[in-house]
Amino acid sequence: MPDARPLVVHIITRLEPGGSSRNTVDSCAALAADYDVVLLAGPHKDSARLLRLLPPVVNHVEVKSLAREICPLRDLSALMELRRELVRLRPAIVHTHTSKAGALGRLAALLADFWRKERALVVHTPHGHLLYGYYGPFKTFLFKTAERLLARVTDYLIALTPGEMDESLAAGIGRRAQWRIVHSGVEFSAPEPAARKRDLGIAADEIVVGSVARLEPVKGMEFFVRAAALIMARRPGLRLRFVVVGGGSLEGRLRDLAGGLGFAGQMLFTGHREDAVSLMGCFDVYVQPSLNEAMGRAPLEAQALGIPTVVSKVCGLPDVIRDGETGLCVPPGDPEALAEALEKLLLDRELRAQLGAAARNWALSRDASGLPRFGTRSMTGRLAAFYRRILSQPPVR
Repeated sequence: MPDARPLVVHIITRLEPGGSSRNTVDSCAALAADYDVVLLAGPHKDSARLLRLLPPVVNHVEVKSLAREICPLRDLSALMELRRELVRLRPAIVHTHTSKAGALGRLAALLADFWRKERALVVHTPHGHLLYGYYGPFKTFLFKTAERLLARVTDYLIALTPGEMDESLAAGIGRRAQWRIVHSGVEFSAPEPAARKRDLGIAADEIVVGSVARLEPVKGMEFFVRAAALIMARRPGLRLRFVVVGGGSLEGRLRDLAGGLGFAGQMLFTGHREDAVSLMGCFDVYVQPSLNEAMGRAPLEAQALGIPTVVSKVCGLPDVIRDGETGLCVPPGDPEALAEALEKLLLDRELRAQLGAAARNWALSRDASGLPRFGTRSMTGRLAAFYRRILSQPPVR
């Protein structure tokens, strides 16, 4: 009788729209060919949309107490619920995703080991660190200290980009031998149909600078609005429109800021749109002014459409945008530097075309195995190879 397949348990806080959830679901779906896979996640109103992407052989278990917000009693309940599941399932690998599930999941794996003769290998993918751009100094210190301690009960850590890994190591999170790099898979497909400028009420001869992002502080959209105001003041002869696709807690404040700076008519806020990639087809330049970004799916999608990009030089963004070749990198939180980089592209049609062509070639290029460099198959192939290696060798913890 053949040996049973190794069981892998993935744990994520919740299945919400976003790169980390899609990364986790795609990994579970692909790995089900070689492993028994269980996905543990907290409840979310949009879970069903992502769960439809899983094959029937992947078992999903909802952990009712697992939520993003910190609540000691509920978090303790989630920890105990995760421990019970891990004791019951007896996995070969516990793979946690994002900070909250990463903390509770790794602690649950540690507790579950007391009931097992053979402990599970523990892998954690942060999907971006919290070392800057999210919280004030004290809270950031607490998160950094917690991650340093949790790294001691983790066998392997996975970064999405070299930048994320290097910054985590510099903060004392884990040892280099623990870290691996596996990018998040992004599938590029031509939007059907691609949006046209007139669909958004924009004239054909207007140059469009756009961004797709959650309107939360870490995405730095305030600096985009302020940079746009600087450009409008300095280049009154340019026919420009600025477009922000996405919703979030800052939407009202950003609208008010654009109005207060006197150019609300030139700045369009679409709110959340399911056809965000299609709307990118209207952009002449893409901008991502994030204060922290592990990788950046939207800038990659923009590059795949042949759009030159301007991004903050933070964490993993310089790994996916080639500065001076496919786009431009600027210091974070600096509207003047952002405005200057955007002006450089807005005033030079040939440069936009040159960087856009290089951006498309880079985003759609293939890796050494012949797969799309940033595609899902490349991601899951690397992850499957990583699992095979760690199951055949002693852990490094």
